[in-house]
Amino acid sequence: MLEARNLSKQYSKSTSSSQDYAVNNVSFSLPDGIFCSLVGESGSGKSTLAQLLCGVLPATGGTILLDGEPVSCRQFRKNPRLRSKIQMVLQDGKSALDPRYSVYRSIAEPLRNLKRLSRCQEQERIFSLMEELELPSSLAKRKAYELSGGQQKRVCIARALAAEPELIIFDEAVSGLDVLLQKNVLDLLKRLHSRFHMSCLFITHDMDAALYLADRVMVMQRGEIVEDRLFFGDTGCFTHEYSRLLLASVLSEKSEQI
Repeated sequence: MLEARNLSKQYSKSTSSSQDYAVNNVSFSLPDGIFCSLVGESGSGKSTLAQLLCGVLPATGGTILLDGEPVSCRQFRKNPRLRSKIQMVLQDGKSALDPRYSVYRSIAEPLRNLKRLSRCQEQERIFSLMEELELPSSLAKRKAYELSGGQQKRVCIARALAAEPELIIFDEAVSGLDVLLQKNVLDLLKRLHSRFHMSCLFITHDMDAALYLADRVMVMQRGEIVEDRLFFGDTGCFTHEYSRLLLASVLSEKSEQI
């Protein structure tokens, strides 16, 4: 289980104003196996929070606990076991992949850094993941720039799964894809969550996508979690003014499409 206690990230120390905090006194826990969405507009602090949870950024204040034990940014960087437990899939699949690497090597990299497998085991694992992600084995020797946007995204997800994480954070993972590809990737994430039973934190500005995927939704505004709800299909559970505003924008977009 991942837990954040009073987690904060301040970029400017010129004043004590809360506006200087990208993440401000955030607390929540993610039990094993949960699919949680974190939704908020651009600049609300979602990506900064993701980087804190992955140990990419050091926190200004507060604590991150993994399976009940406090972990720091420094520990994440030094401990392969910790890095393997939390993986992140970024928004831009193309820039997240090394252009020099083939699909095979891109997926193999976390295996070689975090696991000890024989060449035969590695090969079996990689082609199994490619099959799971609906990537034809014929793509194994292709480079990232030779793939479509949807294929690049699937390679990034395969890389994350290769480490056998307890939690995967998807940071705007379907942004930039067309509507059909977005739906395909969202359905894929639901299937993978059911298949591998790992926890997922899906970060998005799209309330519709957040509701489609998750059984729990956290709403973030100006660096703070303003609402945290279990979601069973009834949007009436959301009561905060900002949450209702995000829901209204979804209904507006759908009515325009009719």
